[in-house]
Amino acid sequence: MPSSDLTARMYFDQGQTAFTRGDYSGAEEYFKKAVEKDPQYHEAHRFLAESFEKQGFAHRARNAWERLHRITRDTAEQAEIKKRIDAL
Repeated sequence: MPSSDLTARMYFDQGQTAFTRGDYSGAEEYFKKAVEKDPQYHEAHRFLAESFEKQGFAHRARNAWERLHRITRDTAEQAEIKKRIDAL
């Protein structure tokens, strides 16, 4: 679900643009800003974790996946996130 915080959504959109271009470092910065504005912003946490993975930052990716796991309520998604964590 998108954030109700317009600034967080703006950062998320910019992060997705950078991510799509393959600019994972730039995407990381935007996704960090999005989760700072809205700590419950599920999609921003997911893309932040994926940005870390794409850059080869396994420890940072693990931390980001663990944060997402804590805020996720859907048990099926929690299981999928747990698999991502275990794979790192």
